[in-house]
Amino acid sequence: MTRSALCSVFAVVCACGSADGGAGESGSDTTAVDPGDPPYDRLSDWGFFEGALVDQQPAEGVISYTVAAPLWADFAGKGRYMRLPEGGKIGVTEQDEWSFPEGTIFIKTFFFDTDRSDDADAPRIVETRLLIHETTGWESYIYLWDDEQVEATRIKGGADVDLAYVDAEGQPATQLYLVPDQNTCEDCHARDDVARVLGPTTHQLNVDAPADAPGAGNQIDLFSELGLFEVSPGPAADLPAFTPPAGDGDLALRARSYLHGNCAHCHRPGAGGGPSGLSFLYWEDDPAKYGVCKVPAAAGGGAGGNQVDIWPGDPDRSIVPFRMRTTDPEIKMPELPSLLADDFGADLISEWIAGMTEPPCE
Repeated sequence: MTRSALCSVFAVVCACGSADGGAGESGSDTTAVDPGDPPYDRLSDWGFFEGALVDQQPAEGVISYTVAAPLWADFAGKGRYMRLPEGGKIGVTEQDEWSFPEGTIFIKTFFFDTDRSDDADAPRIVETRLLIHETTGWESYIYLWDDEQVEATRIKGGADVDLAYVDAEGQPATQLYLVPDQNTCEDCHARDDVARVLGPTTHQLNVDAPADAPGAGNQIDLFSELGLFEVSPGPAADLPAFTPPAGDGDLALRARSYLHGNCAHCHRPGAGGGPSGLSFLYWEDDPAKYGVCKVPAAAGGGAGGNQVDIWPGDPDRSIVPFRMRTTDPEIKMPELPSLLADDFGADLISEWIAGMTEPPCE
């Protein structure tokens, strides 16, 4: 990877690393960092955040962002950040992932509410994932946080984390959360055998910036003001956008946005689920390809006794919501990495299917 000043809100940190690739003081280094080979063992050594690492306060140049249709991750909340190399610009596309210069780093932190009966509780951070655009392409690195919430250390083989929390009814509960193996990242991020970024697309980012962003209003308009694009895509109001699944917009658009955000990285041509012929791309306009009256290529017990992926008007006869609701590891969708079903998502897709007016399947 070339030495340069370089992933929620976007943050960019610019610094000058030492000749041997060493880092400055934990959480306070403001000089350019070179990840070296291998990358830093401690998350703090990257200099992404100012002050206490747990506060996740982006350092100068690191930009926080959010997405319209987030991926379900067993109740995890996520902080999303990006750091560009000095002078690096983003190439915008209308549909698929944007292009980013070598040296770009995306940072995603996963945290959990410790008291789900109280919106003001202090969350526990479990892991932070980096996706780095190196000379070899996009490479992933995973950092596991300590119980004291002081530091995160790089791991390669994944981890099982037991989370203690208070549930929505105020009762003590526990949850097993799986931090993935570094080598499994490409299961979701690869298409046509090339690792890619997933969230940074026009549809996903065409929403209002989070409260801690370096400016207010629409994210794409903000990025244009910050000079992050090779060529400005124009006003965000003229660009395509997902309808937030948890919002109050059109039901079909919310459902299609959810399926894209949670399923289309796999169920699309060239990706892991491509051979199934099932495409959950938001812009797929052939109902048969997104499951309506489609007989699965291979489902076995995963069909739940149903014959088609989506039976218009009848979610109980549809394979898609069945597989979304089960936690059987041999059947559930998505396959990775969650252990728990997303009841909200399954209910949303079931409601959408129930309201379909297409003729019933023959």
